[in-house]
Amino acid sequence: MLRIALQSLAHDRGKLVASIAGVAFAATLVFAQVGLYAGFLQSSSAVIRHVGGDVWVMARGTVVVDNGERLSAGSREIAAAHPCVERVRGLVLSFQALRKPNGSLEAVQIVGFEPSPKRVVPWAMARGLPQDLHAPMRVAVDRLDVEKLAIDGDPIGAELGIGRESVRVAAVTDGIRAFTLAPYVFAELDTARRLALLGADQAFYWVLDLARPECASDVVAAVDRHPDLVARRTDDFREMTETYWVAGSGAGAALGFSALLGLVVGVVIVGQTLYAVTKEHMRELATLKAIGASPAEIVSFVAWQAAFLALVGGGLGLGMAFGVRNLAVDAGLTIVLSGPVLGVGCGAVLMMCAVASLWSVRAVLALEAAEVFR
Repeated sequence: MLRIALQSLAHDRGKLVASIAGVAFAATLVFAQVGLYAGFLQSSSAVIRHVGGDVWVMARGTVVVDNGERLSAGSREIAAAHPCVERVRGLVLSFQALRKPNGSLEAVQIVGFEPSPKRVVPWAMARGLPQDLHAPMRVAVDRLDVEKLAIDGDPIGAELGIGRESVRVAAVTDGIRAFTLAPYVFAELDTARRLALLGADQAFYWVLDLARPECASDVVAAVDRHPDLVARRTDDFREMTETYWVAGSGAGAALGFSALLGLVVGVVIVGQTLYAVTKEHMRELATLKAIGASPAEIVSFVAWQAAFLALVGGGLGLGMAFGVRNLAVDAGLTIVLSGPVLGVGCGAVLMMCAVASLWSVRAVLALEAAEVFR
């Protein structure tokens, strides 16, 4: 039945090409939208994931990493009081106004960090090294934001004004973009404190590295007893941030609707093709039924055609999705085509072709063997 199904499908080359193109288009849209959703999740929580730690301490009421508040100097001692806390790292994440070389202003997000041997921040470099930020008032900007910040020529050594301070670009990161679209400006903690007008022992977050990760619950409970502070496990805070930006902002719903629209287009195109092929071969299928072919064998005529379209069209769509991903990098978008994303995309394409084949399956099941004598 496989050979008969594929030969019947290839009989009308025009319909075959149209079907494969429809599946490929729908598959590309599905892979790209699911990958873009995963990319948004990664971008929204990138700082949390790369700074790491076991527990984050923050001002009570903080629900997203981008909207933190400055903590008092004494909060560090509170965070470090538990005997399981091995190290406390300060983090500054603050929106500031940057004055470009041409005199205009741009809202940027200062990311101030304490260097750690276990965590490299910034985590992706186009030019320079994270160690280039050791000197005072040295910062790193992203290569995709160089034009937005009106930096002409070589960005290394360019002078920028942040608040009342003047900083110099010492390194360039590679594709680290904020979900808020405000350019990241990376600096070591002392420089970030000066830019954000913080005291010597202040920060927006205290990141705790624990001697034993299993004591995280005890550390969280100890910090939560303070009326102005709250502690959260790193994974919990990451999920809260992703939910806030992707689900709360409506971005997830928009991406889901686009992917659903692509699937609907694919279902219509593939369904029409399969039904047309089935109608053209009703007499042949009736003959097979008359000589003893079982309903399962008759249905397999449609199933093999749907599987062929899913395999060929889905494969082409996947290849096109990788091309779209490469083009999206220059536009500042992150499309993640990881194993889970590819699994969801392939499942969606198979489901699309299965749904599209239902009309044809219904037609062949209703077929009477007497059709061959008409």
